[in-house]
Amino acid sequence: MKSDNKSLSLHKMKGSDMGVDLEEALEICGAGKYQVFHCSLMVAILGAAILEMIGCSFILPAAACDLELSNSIKGIITSIPNIGVIITAPFWGRAADTFGRKPVLLFTSLASGVICLTAAFMPGLLSFAICKLLGSLFLSCPSSLGFAYAGELMPKRRRDLALMVCNAVLMLVASMCPIIAWGVLSYDWWNSPLRLRQWRVLTAVYVTPLILAALWLTQAKESPKFLLMKGKHQEALDVLKHIYASNSGCSKDDYCVRSLKVSAEDTGNSSNNGNCEVGTKVMADSAFALLRPPHVKWLALTGFLMFGLFSLLNGLFLFAPDTINKAMTHPSNKPVTICMLMNNSENSTSSDNCVDMISYRTFTITVVTSLINGALVMLISLSPLSKKTSVIGMFGLVGVACLVSAITTNRIIAGVSMSALQLTALGIGPLTAYSVELFPTSLRATAVGAVLMFGRIGSVVGANVSGIFLAGACSLIFYVFSGLLFRK
Repeated sequence: MKSDNKSLSLHKMKGSDMGVDLEEALEICGAGKYQVFHCSLMVAILGAAILEMIGCSFILPAAACDLELSNSIKGIITSIPNIGVIITAPFWGRAADTFGRKPVLLFTSLASGVICLTAAFMPGLLSFAICKLLGSLFLSCPSSLGFAYAGELMPKRRRDLALMVCNAVLMLVASMCPIIAWGVLSYDWWNSPLRLRQWRVLTAVYVTPLILAALWLTQAKESPKFLLMKGKHQEALDVLKHIYASNSGCSKDDYCVRSLKVSAEDTGNSSNNGNCEVGTKVMADSAFALLRPPHVKWLALTGFLMFGLFSLLNGLFLFAPDTINKAMTHPSNKPVTICMLMNNSENSTSSDNCVDMISYRTFTITVVTSLINGALVMLISLSPLSKKTSVIGMFGLVGVACLVSAITTNRIIAGVSMSALQLTALGIGPLTAYSVELFPTSLRATAVGAVLMFGRIGSVVGANVSGIFLAGACSLIFYVFSGLLFRK
Protein backbone atom coordinates (compact mmCIF):
# COMPACT_ATOMS: atom_id res chain seq x y z
CA MET A 1 0.00 0.00 0.00
CA LYS A 2 2.99 2.33 0.30
CA SER A 3 3.27 2.69 -3.45
CA ASP A 4 -0.45 3.48 -3.61
CA ASN A 5 0.00 6.23 -1.00
CA LYS A 6 2.91 7.67 -2.97
CA SER A 7 0.76 7.78 -6.10
CA LEU A 8 -2.00 9.46 -4.15
CA SER A 9 0.34 12.06 -2.72
CA LEU A 10 1.78 12.73 -6.16
CA HIS A 11 -1.62 13.43 -7.64
CA LYS A 12 -2.64 15.58 -4.69
CA MET A 13 0.51 17.65 -5.14
CA LYS A 14 -0.39 18.13 -8.76
CA GLY A 15 -3.90 19.15 -7.76
CA SER A 16 -4.82 18.52 -11.35
CA ASP A 17 -8.36 18.77 -12.63
CA MET A 18 -7.20 17.48 -16.01
CA GLY A 19 -8.45 14.12 -17.15
CA VAL A 20 -6.62 11.17 -15.61
CA ASP A 21 -6.15 7.92 -17.48
CA LEU A 22 -8.33 5.15 -16.05
CA GLU A 23 -5.36 2.87 -15.32
CA GLU A 24 -3.75 5.65 -13.28
CA ALA A 25 -7.05 6.27 -11.50
CA LEU A 26 -7.27 2.59 -10.59
CA GLU A 27 -3.70 2.67 -9.29
CA ILE A 28 -4.67 5.54 -7.03
CA CYS A 29 -7.63 3.51 -5.73
CA GLY A 30 -5.21 0.73 -4.86
CA ALA A 31 -5.88 -2.97 -4.46
CA GLY A 32 -7.72 -3.59 -1.21
CA LYS A 33 -11.04 -4.49 0.36
CA TYR A 34 -13.21 -3.78 -2.65
CA GLN A 35 -11.08 -5.84 -5.01
CA VAL A 36 -11.16 -8.72 -2.52
CA PHE A 37 -14.96 -8.44 -2.38
CA HIS A 38 -15.32 -8.15 -6.14
CA CYS A 39 -12.93 -10.98 -6.99
CA SER A 40 -14.61 -13.19 -4.38
CA LEU A 41 -17.95 -12.47 -6.05
CA MET A 42 -16.58 -13.28 -9.49
CA VAL A 43 -15.07 -16.51 -8.16
CA ALA A 44 -18.45 -17.38 -6.64
CA ILE A 45 -20.21 -16.91 -9.99
CA LEU A 46 -17.53 -18.67 -12.01
CA GLY A 47 -17.32 -21.45 -9.44
CA ALA A 48 -21.09 -21.91 -9.41
CA ALA A 49 -21.07 -22.18 -13.21
CA ILE A 50 -18.24 -24.73 -13.01
CA LEU A 51 -20.13 -26.86 -10.49
CA GLU A 52 -23.17 -26.84 -12.76
CA MET A 53 -21.10 -27.88 -15.77
CA ILE A 54 -18.83 -30.53 -14.24
CA GLY A 55 -21.44 -31.85 -11.83
CA CYS A 56 -22.62 -34.18 -14.59
CA SER A 57 -19.54 -36.32 -13.95
CA PHE A 58 -21.16 -37.44 -10.67
CA ILE A 59 -24.84 -36.96 -11.52
CA LEU A 60 -24.83 -39.23 -14.57
CA PRO A 61 -23.24 -42.31 -12.92
CA ALA A 62 -25.81 -41.99 -10.11
CA ALA A 63 -28.65 -41.56 -12.64
CA ALA A 64 -27.46 -44.29 -15.01
CA CYS A 65 -30.17 -46.77 -14.02
CA ASP A 66 -33.08 -44.34 -13.76
CA LEU A 67 -32.29 -42.69 -17.11
CA GLU A 68 -30.82 -45.81 -18.79
CA LEU A 69 -27.58 -44.12 -19.83
CA SER A 70 -24.90 -45.72 -21.99
CA ASN A 71 -21.39 -44.24 -22.36
CA SER A 72 -22.27 -42.61 -25.70
CA ILE A 73 -25.42 -41.04 -24.24
CA LYS A 74 -23.40 -39.86 -21.24
CA GLY A 75 -21.07 -38.10 -23.65
CA ILE A 76 -23.99 -36.27 -25.25
CA ILE A 77 -25.56 -35.27 -21.92
CA THR A 78 -22.17 -34.18 -20.56
CA SER A 79 -21.64 -31.93 -23.57
CA ILE A 80 -25.10 -30.28 -23.37
CA PRO A 81 -23.95 -27.34 -21.16
CA ASN A 82 -21.13 -26.63 -23.59
CA ILE A 83 -23.44 -26.85 -26.61
CA GLY A 84 -25.63 -24.14 -25.11
CA VAL A 85 -22.60 -22.02 -24.31
CA ILE A 86 -21.29 -22.35 -27.88
CA ILE A 87 -24.62 -21.29 -29.38
CA THR A 88 -24.95 -18.17 -27.25
CA ALA A 89 -21.35 -17.14 -26.39
CA PRO A 90 -21.03 -14.43 -29.08
CA PHE A 91 -24.45 -13.04 -28.20
CA TRP A 92 -23.91 -12.73 -24.44
CA GLY A 93 -20.37 -11.42 -24.90
CA ARG A 94 -21.64 -8.69 -27.17
CA ALA A 95 -24.56 -8.01 -24.82
CA ALA A 96 -22.09 -7.45 -21.97
CA ASP A 97 -20.11 -5.04 -24.15
CA THR A 98 -23.33 -3.21 -25.06
CA PHE A 99 -25.50 -3.16 -21.93
CA GLY A 100 -22.93 -3.62 -19.20
CA ARG A 101 -21.20 -6.37 -17.27
CA LYS A 102 -23.41 -6.34 -14.18
CA PRO A 103 -26.97 -6.43 -15.63
CA VAL A 104 -26.18 -9.07 -18.22
CA LEU A 105 -24.28 -11.24 -15.72
CA LEU A 106 -27.09 -10.92 -13.17
CA PHE A 107 -29.82 -11.86 -15.65
CA THR A 108 -28.01 -14.82 -17.18
CA SER A 109 -26.87 -16.28 -13.86
CA LEU A 110 -30.35 -16.14 -12.38
CA ALA A 111 -32.06 -17.48 -15.52
CA SER A 112 -29.62 -20.35 -15.89
CA GLY A 113 -29.90 -21.24 -12.22
CA VAL A 114 -33.69 -21.35 -12.16
CA ILE A 115 -34.01 -23.40 -15.36
CA CYS A 116 -31.31 -25.90 -14.38
CA LEU A 117 -32.93 -26.26 -10.96
CA THR A 118 -36.12 -27.28 -12.75
CA ALA A 119 -34.18 -30.09 -14.46
CA ALA A 120 -33.79 -31.85 -11.12
CA PHE A 121 -37.53 -32.54 -11.04
CA MET A 122 -38.06 -33.67 -14.63
CA PRO A 123 -39.54 -37.17 -15.00
CA GLY A 124 -37.36 -38.60 -17.79
CA LEU A 125 -34.16 -38.30 -19.82
CA LEU A 126 -35.66 -36.15 -22.60
CA SER A 127 -37.21 -33.54 -20.30
CA PHE A 128 -34.06 -33.53 -18.15
CA ALA A 129 -31.87 -32.95 -21.22
CA ILE A 130 -34.15 -30.20 -22.58
CA CYS A 131 -34.05 -28.27 -19.29
CA LYS A 132 -30.28 -28.65 -19.13
CA LEU A 133 -29.98 -27.32 -22.69
CA LEU A 134 -32.28 -24.35 -22.05
CA GLY A 135 -30.38 -23.48 -18.89
CA SER A 136 -27.06 -23.74 -20.72
CA LEU A 137 -28.21 -21.09 -23.21
CA PHE A 138 -27.69 -18.56 -20.39
CA LEU A 139 -24.57 -20.20 -18.90
CA SER A 140 -22.02 -18.69 -21.29
CA CYS A 141 -21.95 -15.37 -19.46
CA PRO A 142 -21.48 -16.59 -15.85
CA SER A 143 -18.91 -19.14 -17.02
CA SER A 144 -16.64 -16.61 -18.73
CA LEU A 145 -17.42 -12.93 -18.13
CA GLY A 146 -16.29 -13.02 -14.50
CA PHE A 147 -12.61 -13.09 -15.52
CA ALA A 148 -12.89 -9.91 -17.60
CA TYR A 149 -15.12 -8.25 -15.00
CA ALA A 150 -12.63 -9.04 -12.23
CA GLY A 151 -9.67 -7.77 -14.26
CA GLU A 152 -11.30 -4.48 -15.14
CA LEU A 153 -11.58 -3.37 -11.51
CA MET A 154 -8.03 -4.36 -10.62
CA PRO A 155 -4.96 -2.08 -10.98
CA LYS A 156 -2.91 -3.19 -13.98
CA ARG A 157 0.18 -4.21 -12.01
CA ARG A 158 -1.92 -6.57 -9.87
CA ARG A 159 -4.21 -7.81 -12.67
CA ASP A 160 -2.27 -10.90 -13.75
CA LEU A 161 -1.78 -12.05 -10.17
CA ALA A 162 -5.45 -11.49 -9.36
CA LEU A 163 -6.64 -13.55 -12.32
CA MET A 164 -4.16 -16.31 -11.57
CA VAL A 165 -5.30 -16.44 -7.93
CA CYS A 166 -8.96 -16.40 -9.00
CA ASN A 167 -8.27 -19.34 -11.28
CA ALA A 168 -6.47 -21.19 -8.50
CA VAL A 169 -9.36 -20.62 -6.10
CA LEU A 170 -11.71 -21.88 -8.80
CA MET A 171 -9.66 -25.06 -8.86
CA LEU A 172 -10.35 -25.45 -5.15
CA VAL A 173 -14.04 -24.77 -5.78
CA ALA A 174 -14.02 -27.48 -8.46
CA SER A 175 -12.48 -29.84 -5.91
CA MET A 176 -15.67 -29.40 -3.88
CA CYS A 177 -17.59 -31.22 -6.62
CA PRO A 178 -16.71 -34.77 -5.43
CA ILE A 179 -17.05 -33.72 -1.78
CA ILE A 180 -20.57 -32.45 -2.39
CA ALA A 181 -21.41 -35.60 -4.35
CA TRP A 182 -20.05 -37.77 -1.54
CA GLY A 183 -22.21 -35.99 1.02
CA VAL A 184 -25.40 -36.05 -1.05
CA LEU A 185 -25.11 -39.55 -2.54
CA SER A 186 -24.28 -41.09 0.84
CA TYR A 187 -27.70 -40.21 2.24
CA ASP A 188 -30.91 -42.11 1.47
CA TRP A 189 -33.08 -39.26 0.20
CA TRP A 190 -35.72 -41.64 -1.11
CA ASN A 191 -36.74 -42.68 2.42
CA SER A 192 -36.58 -39.09 3.68
CA PRO A 193 -39.54 -36.65 3.65
CA LEU A 194 -38.32 -35.34 0.28
CA ARG A 195 -38.91 -38.71 -1.43
CA LEU A 196 -36.35 -37.92 -4.15
CA ARG A 197 -33.71 -40.01 -5.85
CA GLN A 198 -30.17 -39.08 -4.84
CA TRP A 199 -29.15 -37.79 -8.28
CA ARG A 200 -32.09 -35.37 -8.32
CA VAL A 201 -31.03 -33.87 -5.00
CA LEU A 202 -27.45 -33.65 -6.26
CA THR A 203 -28.61 -31.83 -9.42
CA ALA A 204 -30.43 -29.26 -7.27
CA VAL A 205 -27.49 -28.84 -4.89
CA TYR A 206 -25.03 -28.20 -7.73
CA VAL A 207 -27.15 -25.42 -9.26
CA THR A 208 -28.24 -23.61 -6.08
CA PRO A 209 -24.92 -21.68 -5.72
CA LEU A 210 -25.56 -20.09 -9.13
CA ILE A 211 -28.83 -18.59 -7.89
CA LEU A 212 -27.26 -17.41 -4.62
CA ALA A 213 -24.29 -15.87 -6.46
CA ALA A 214 -26.70 -13.98 -8.75
CA LEU A 215 -28.39 -12.46 -5.71
CA TRP A 216 -24.99 -11.48 -4.28
CA LEU A 217 -24.13 -9.76 -7.56
CA THR A 218 -26.70 -7.05 -6.81
CA GLN A 219 -24.12 -5.58 -4.40
CA ALA A 220 -21.41 -5.12 -7.06
CA LYS A 221 -20.50 -2.00 -9.01
CA GLU A 222 -20.42 -1.74 -12.78
CA SER A 223 -17.04 -1.82 -14.52
CA PRO A 224 -15.62 1.73 -14.77
CA LYS A 225 -13.93 0.70 -18.03
CA PHE A 226 -17.31 -0.11 -19.56
CA LEU A 227 -18.88 3.12 -18.22
CA LEU A 228 -16.02 5.19 -19.59
CA MET A 229 -16.24 3.47 -22.96
CA LYS A 230 -19.95 4.39 -23.08
CA GLY A 231 -19.19 8.01 -22.28
CA LYS A 232 -20.56 7.84 -18.73
CA HIS A 233 -17.58 9.61 -17.20
CA GLN A 234 -19.27 10.73 -13.99
CA GLU A 235 -20.67 7.26 -13.27
CA ALA A 236 -17.23 5.76 -13.84
CA LEU A 237 -15.72 8.32 -11.48
CA ASP A 238 -18.36 7.52 -8.85
CA VAL A 239 -17.40 3.84 -9.02
CA LEU A 240 -13.73 4.73 -8.58
CA LYS A 241 -14.58 6.93 -5.58
CA HIS A 242 -16.47 4.02 -4.03
CA ILE A 243 -13.49 1.70 -4.58
CA TYR A 244 -11.10 4.27 -3.13
CA ALA A 245 -13.29 4.82 -0.04
CA SER A 246 -13.67 1.07 0.52
CA ASN A 247 -9.93 0.46 0.25
CA SER A 248 -8.65 3.44 2.20
CA GLY A 249 -11.41 4.06 4.73
CA CYS A 250 -11.40 7.72 3.72
CA SER A 251 -14.26 9.80 2.38
CA LYS A 252 -15.14 9.64 -1.31
CA ASP A 253 -14.46 13.38 -1.47
CA ASP A 254 -10.81 12.73 -0.63
CA TYR A 255 -10.29 10.95 -3.94
CA CYS A 256 -8.01 13.29 -5.84
CA VAL A 257 -9.12 12.45 -9.38
CA ARG A 258 -11.68 14.96 -10.65
CA SER A 259 -12.16 13.77 -14.23
CA LEU A 260 -11.22 10.86 -16.45
CA LYS A 261 -9.95 10.61 -19.98
CA VAL A 262 -10.39 7.75 -22.42
CA SER A 263 -7.17 6.12 -23.57
CA ALA A 264 -6.55 4.68 -27.03
CA GLU A 265 -6.41 1.20 -25.51
CA ASP A 266 -9.91 1.54 -24.07
CA THR A 267 -11.47 2.82 -27.27
CA GLY A 268 -9.53 0.61 -29.66
CA ASN A 269 -8.71 3.73 -31.72
CA SER A 270 -5.22 2.79 -32.70
CA SER A 271 -3.60 -0.32 -33.98
CA ASN A 272 -0.82 -2.01 -32.11
CA ASN A 273 1.91 -0.59 -34.30
CA GLY A 274 0.62 2.95 -34.02
CA ASN A 275 0.82 3.58 -37.77
CA CYS A 276 -2.87 3.87 -38.57
CA GLU A 277 -6.21 4.78 -37.07
CA VAL A 278 -9.13 2.38 -36.96
CA GLY A 279 -12.66 3.74 -36.90
CA THR A 280 -13.76 3.63 -33.28
CA LYS A 281 -17.44 3.25 -33.94
CA VAL A 282 -16.92 0.52 -36.53
CA MET A 283 -14.60 -1.38 -34.22
CA ALA A 284 -16.92 -1.00 -31.25
CA ASP A 285 -20.17 -1.82 -33.02
CA SER A 286 -19.09 -4.60 -35.36
CA ALA A 287 -19.32 -8.15 -34.04
CA PHE A 288 -16.72 -9.11 -36.64
CA ALA A 289 -14.03 -6.80 -35.29
CA LEU A 290 -12.25 -9.79 -33.75
CA LEU A 291 -11.75 -11.22 -37.24
CA ARG A 292 -9.70 -8.21 -38.33
CA PRO A 293 -5.98 -7.63 -37.81
CA PRO A 294 -4.40 -7.49 -35.31
CA HIS A 295 -7.10 -9.20 -33.22
CA VAL A 296 -7.61 -12.26 -35.45
CA LYS A 297 -4.05 -13.50 -34.81
CA TRP A 298 -4.46 -13.45 -31.04
CA LEU A 299 -7.94 -14.92 -31.27
CA ALA A 300 -6.65 -17.87 -33.31
CA LEU A 301 -3.74 -18.56 -30.94
CA THR A 302 -5.63 -18.30 -27.66
CA GLY A 303 -8.65 -20.06 -29.15
CA PHE A 304 -6.58 -23.05 -30.29
CA LEU A 305 -4.93 -23.46 -26.90
CA MET A 306 -8.26 -23.13 -25.10
CA PHE A 307 -9.81 -25.73 -27.44
CA GLY A 308 -7.19 -28.30 -26.51
CA LEU A 309 -7.39 -27.45 -22.82
CA PHE A 310 -11.17 -27.83 -22.56
CA SER A 311 -11.34 -30.92 -24.77
CA LEU A 312 -9.42 -32.69 -22.01
CA LEU A 313 -10.76 -30.90 -18.93
CA ASN A 314 -14.45 -30.98 -19.89
CA GLY A 315 -14.10 -34.05 -22.07
CA LEU A 316 -12.02 -36.96 -20.88
CA PHE A 317 -11.70 -35.75 -17.28
CA LEU A 318 -15.48 -35.64 -16.76
CA PHE A 319 -15.52 -39.39 -17.34
CA ALA A 320 -12.89 -39.90 -14.62
CA PRO A 321 -15.31 -40.60 -11.72
CA ASP A 322 -17.31 -43.11 -13.78
CA THR A 323 -14.15 -44.76 -15.17
CA ILE A 324 -12.46 -44.95 -11.77
CA ASN A 325 -15.66 -46.30 -10.22
CA LYS A 326 -15.90 -49.11 -12.77
CA ALA A 327 -12.24 -49.97 -12.22
CA MET A 328 -12.60 -50.00 -8.44
CA THR A 329 -15.78 -52.06 -8.38
CA HIS A 330 -14.78 -54.59 -11.04
CA PRO A 331 -14.41 -58.09 -9.52
CA SER A 332 -11.26 -58.99 -11.47
CA ASN A 333 -8.08 -59.35 -9.40
CA LYS A 334 -5.75 -59.68 -12.39
CA PRO A 335 -3.11 -56.96 -13.12
CA VAL A 336 -4.90 -55.25 -16.01
CA THR A 337 -5.18 -51.66 -17.19
CA ILE A 338 -8.33 -49.63 -16.68
CA CYS A 339 -8.91 -49.75 -20.42
CA MET A 340 -9.08 -53.54 -20.30
CA LEU A 341 -11.61 -53.26 -17.50
CA MET A 342 -13.61 -50.63 -19.39
CA ASN A 343 -13.70 -52.66 -22.58
CA ASN A 344 -14.81 -55.77 -20.71
CA SER A 345 -17.19 -54.12 -18.26
CA GLU A 346 -20.84 -54.99 -18.29
CA ASN A 347 -22.14 -51.50 -18.91
CA SER A 348 -25.80 -52.32 -19.36
CA THR A 349 -28.07 -49.79 -17.68
CA SER A 350 -31.36 -51.38 -18.60
CA SER A 351 -31.03 -54.70 -16.79
CA ASP A 352 -32.51 -55.54 -13.43
CA ASN A 353 -28.96 -55.83 -12.08
CA CYS A 354 -28.03 -52.24 -12.92
CA VAL A 355 -25.82 -50.64 -10.25
CA ASP A 356 -25.64 -46.87 -9.91
CA MET A 357 -23.74 -46.61 -6.63
CA ILE A 358 -20.35 -44.87 -6.51
CA SER A 359 -17.85 -46.71 -4.34
CA TYR A 360 -16.12 -45.36 -1.24
CA ARG A 361 -12.69 -45.87 -2.87
CA THR A 362 -13.76 -43.80 -5.87
CA PHE A 363 -14.84 -40.92 -3.67
CA THR A 364 -11.64 -41.17 -1.63
CA ILE A 365 -9.43 -40.97 -4.71
CA THR A 366 -11.36 -38.12 -6.35
CA VAL A 367 -11.69 -36.04 -3.18
CA VAL A 368 -8.07 -36.39 -2.03
CA THR A 369 -6.57 -35.83 -5.48
CA SER A 370 -8.88 -32.87 -6.13
CA LEU A 371 -7.76 -31.16 -2.92
CA ILE A 372 -4.08 -31.86 -3.62
CA ASN A 373 -4.33 -30.71 -7.22
CA GLY A 374 -6.23 -27.61 -6.16
CA ALA A 375 -3.53 -26.71 -3.63
CA LEU A 376 -0.86 -27.35 -6.27
CA VAL A 377 -2.57 -25.03 -8.73
CA MET A 378 -2.80 -22.36 -6.02
CA LEU A 379 0.93 -22.62 -5.23
CA ILE A 380 1.91 -22.45 -8.89
CA SER A 381 -0.40 -19.48 -9.44
CA LEU A 382 1.23 -17.60 -6.56
CA SER A 383 4.74 -18.50 -7.68
CA PRO A 384 6.89 -16.14 -9.78
CA LEU A 385 6.54 -18.42 -12.82
CA SER A 386 5.45 -16.65 -15.98
CA LYS A 387 2.13 -17.43 -17.66
CA LYS A 388 3.97 -19.08 -20.55
CA THR A 389 6.00 -21.34 -18.27
CA SER A 390 2.91 -22.35 -16.30
CA VAL A 391 0.97 -23.29 -19.44
CA ILE A 392 3.85 -25.27 -21.01
CA GLY A 393 4.58 -27.09 -17.75
CA MET A 394 0.91 -27.93 -17.29
CA PHE A 395 0.58 -29.44 -20.79
CA GLY A 396 3.65 -31.60 -20.20
CA LEU A 397 2.56 -32.81 -16.75
CA VAL A 398 -0.98 -33.65 -17.87
CA GLY A 399 0.38 -35.42 -20.94
CA VAL A 400 2.41 -37.73 -18.68
CA ALA A 401 -0.63 -38.34 -16.45
CA CYS A 402 -2.68 -39.24 -19.51
CA LEU A 403 -0.11 -41.83 -20.60
CA VAL A 404 0.19 -43.32 -17.12
CA SER A 405 -3.60 -43.70 -16.94
CA ALA A 406 -3.55 -45.87 -20.06
CA ILE A 407 -0.57 -48.13 -19.35
CA THR A 408 -0.48 -48.76 -15.60
CA THR A 409 -1.95 -51.97 -14.21
CA ASN A 410 -2.27 -50.53 -10.69
CA ARG A 411 -5.84 -49.30 -10.26
CA ILE A 412 -4.97 -46.81 -7.53
CA ILE A 413 -2.23 -45.22 -9.65
CA ALA A 414 -4.57 -45.21 -12.63
CA GLY A 415 -7.25 -43.47 -10.56
CA VAL A 416 -4.81 -40.87 -9.24
CA SER A 417 -3.38 -40.16 -12.69
CA MET A 418 -6.86 -39.80 -14.19
CA SER A 419 -7.81 -37.40 -11.41
CA ALA A 420 -4.63 -35.45 -12.18
CA LEU A 421 -6.11 -34.53 -15.56
CA GLN A 422 -7.91 -31.71 -13.75
CA LEU A 423 -4.54 -29.91 -13.55
CA THR A 424 -5.46 -28.76 -17.05
CA ALA A 425 -7.48 -26.08 -15.26
CA LEU A 426 -4.15 -24.42 -14.45
CA GLY A 427 -4.09 -23.11 -18.01
CA ILE A 428 -7.47 -21.34 -17.88
CA GLY A 429 -6.23 -18.40 -15.81
CA PRO A 430 -3.10 -17.60 -17.88
CA LEU A 431 -4.92 -17.99 -21.21
CA THR A 432 -7.78 -15.80 -19.99
CA ALA A 433 -5.28 -13.24 -18.67
CA TYR A 434 -3.71 -13.16 -22.13
CA SER A 435 -7.17 -12.57 -23.61
CA VAL A 436 -7.83 -9.68 -21.22
CA GLU A 437 -4.47 -8.10 -22.10
CA LEU A 438 -4.56 -8.57 -25.87
CA PHE A 439 -7.92 -6.96 -26.62
CA PRO A 440 -9.26 -3.42 -26.00
CA THR A 441 -12.08 -2.74 -23.55
CA SER A 442 -14.65 -2.32 -26.31
CA LEU A 443 -14.00 -5.92 -27.42
CA ARG A 444 -12.76 -7.49 -24.21
CA ALA A 445 -15.91 -9.27 -23.04
CA THR A 446 -16.61 -10.43 -26.59
CA ALA A 447 -13.02 -11.65 -26.98
CA VAL A 448 -12.98 -13.56 -23.70
CA GLY A 449 -16.33 -15.08 -24.59
CA ALA A 450 -15.05 -16.06 -28.06
CA VAL A 451 -11.86 -17.62 -26.70
CA LEU A 452 -13.83 -19.61 -24.15
CA MET A 453 -16.28 -20.55 -26.91
CA PHE A 454 -13.40 -22.33 -28.63
CA GLY A 455 -12.90 -24.08 -25.33
CA ARG A 456 -16.56 -25.09 -25.22
CA ILE A 457 -16.29 -26.51 -28.73
CA GLY A 458 -13.36 -28.52 -27.44
CA SER A 459 -15.53 -29.65 -24.52
CA VAL A 460 -18.25 -30.93 -26.85
CA VAL A 461 -15.74 -32.70 -29.09
CA GLY A 462 -13.81 -34.13 -26.14
CA ALA A 463 -16.92 -35.33 -24.26
CA ASN A 464 -18.48 -37.07 -27.25
CA VAL A 465 -15.23 -38.58 -28.51
CA SER A 466 -14.38 -39.81 -25.01
CA GLY A 467 -17.85 -41.26 -24.51
CA ILE A 468 -17.65 -43.20 -27.77
CA PHE A 469 -14.07 -44.44 -27.51
CA LEU A 470 -13.86 -45.27 -23.80
CA ALA A 471 -16.20 -48.22 -24.31
CA GLY A 472 -14.55 -49.57 -27.47
CA ALA A 473 -11.09 -48.07 -28.02
CA CYS A 474 -10.12 -46.83 -24.57
CA SER A 475 -6.34 -46.87 -25.03
CA LEU A 476 -6.55 -44.97 -28.29
CA ILE A 477 -8.28 -41.96 -26.73
CA PHE A 478 -5.59 -41.68 -24.03
CA TYR A 479 -2.77 -41.88 -26.58
CA VAL A 480 -4.43 -39.28 -28.83
CA PHE A 481 -4.87 -36.80 -25.99
CA SER A 482 -1.29 -37.39 -24.80
CA GLY A 483 0.07 -36.75 -28.27
CA LEU A 484 -1.89 -33.51 -28.60
CA LEU A 485 -0.71 -32.30 -25.20
CA PHE A 486 2.96 -32.92 -25.95
CA ARG A 487 2.67 -31.21 -29.36
CA LYS A 488 1.27 -28.05 -27.75
